[in-house]
Amino acid sequence: MEENRMTLLLVDDEPFNLHLLQELLEPDYDLLLAKNGEQALQRVRTVPPPDLILLDIMMPGVDGYQVLERLQADPITQKIPVIFITAMGEVADEAKGLSLGAVDYISKPISLAIVEARVKTHLALRKSMVVLQELNAQLESKNDQLSKLNTILQNMAMRDGLTGIPNRRHFDQYLEQEWNRASRDQAHLSLILMDIDFFKPFNDHYGHAEGDECLKQVARALADAMPRSVDLLARYGGEEFVCVLPDTNLDGLIVVGNKLRETIHALGLPHHHSKVADHVTISMGGVSMIPSRDLLPASLVKAADDRLYRAKAAGRDRLVC
Repeated sequence: MEENRMTLLLVDDEPFNLHLLQELLEPDYDLLLAKNGEQALQRVRTVPPPDLILLDIMMPGVDGYQVLERLQADPITQKIPVIFITAMGEVADEAKGLSLGAVDYISKPISLAIVEARVKTHLALRKSMVVLQELNAQLESKNDQLSKLNTILQNMAMRDGLTGIPNRRHFDQYLEQEWNRASRDQAHLSLILMDIDFFKPFNDHYGHAEGDECLKQVARALADAMPRSVDLLARYGGEEFVCVLPDTNLDGLIVVGNKLRETIHALGLPHHHSKVADHVTISMGGVSMIPSRDLLPASLVKAADDRLYRAKAAGRDRLVC
């Protein structure tokens, strides 16, 4: 078979009609021939399958209607267009064929001009449908790629570039979400604001590269120590971190806060220019409340910031809540 030529399956139990169609169509198309319904169902299994089937209705054994029904029932062949060519010229016969899924109906005796015109029309439609399906597949693929890229970009926009944990923007959105939920459900919401103690002297003496590495290690340790997936740890800015604890009362806040502080102690990052220890420590301000519709989420942050100030004033390396 020649490359790029479309393939037709001709099905007719009358040799004369089959020969007539073959002479007409063979110069322009690759042809498959079948003399009955069973042969047609075998020939249609070629790879690739035919692009169009010209199918007689009145045949011994499996007739054209039955062939079409079996073609339509098979996902592999159901999209191949079928033109009925038959001596059955009643309107009811034509309606039955079209209702079964035939795309056209040509009456016998065969008019070669009509056959040629109908074949060209339906093959052109077939080509258009194939092109459209390919374009749709490409579009779906591009849309899927675009969706994945958008997800990646959104995740990047919500992540701190240095530490890899959620950033201030992510924190603001999550806090508002949980504030509204806690207000609606009248549930506790807790927040802890944290600051690395004496981080400026750390940067001054160890250098900014070591300062960045310190921030990354502290962020990783804090994130790993968060007890639940619903708890959010984020970089608030500079050497400050913040965590949101949904459905957590003051007692729960204290447990989490002490665990985080002990985690940084256990990290053991040297800090010989700290005034409270020979390693990196954190000060923490925590607040727990049942949100009110009369307040804004910023009030929770402000209250935590006030407690953080008190923790620093009291000597640092502690939790005030």
